[in-house]
Amino acid sequence: MSEDVLYTSRWSSKSRVPVPGQRWLSVDEAREVYESGGVLEIVDAVERDEDGNPRARWVIGFGASGRVRVQFFTPGGSVQRSTDYDVIDGRLWRWISVTYVYPDQENRYYEFQTLRKITEKFRPDGTGTVEFDEKDESVLHTARLTGAPVSGFWLDRPEFGDWSNLTNPEYGVPTDQPWAQPS
Repeated sequence: MSEDVLYTSRWSSKSRVPVPGQRWLSVDEAREVYESGGVLEIVDAVERDEDGNPRARWVIGFGASGRVRVQFFTPGGSVQRSTDYDVIDGRLWRWISVTYVYPDQENRYYEFQTLRKITEKFRPDGTGTVEFDEKDESVLHTARLTGAPVSGFWLDRPEFGDWSNLTNPEYGVPTDQPWAQPS
């Protein structure tokens, strides 16, 4: 396979192949699953290991409910960010984002090994929370926001193959606005 993107119904970030009982789907099979609203995972496959398995920078998971989870990975294979999109009135809403900070980017760590975890949760009315969990200090800082600049968090369900907005880890985040910082 020489594709830059691979499709399956369930992928393992540990083995970097579909989970047992699943397989890679052809583009036509994946398009059919996507257009019917089925469960589909889109795996970045630009980089490969020596066995030809993808070293994904990101994976997009479409659930049967319509919700979407996008995971972004470090070069070592750790989940660096997970962003969940909810479905509201037929559109996708960037709902929850979790960022994980590890000792380094090159080695593989599990989420429980993070040094810092930042959880952002926003609603369309501009209210939300940002939690800064400092693991080494056992401290949790929480910022509660109102009037947050979240109008860019809306996203129409993309056409099959147009994954660019979902694979942007900063999608919808205004670059000219101050965001919450830990106190």
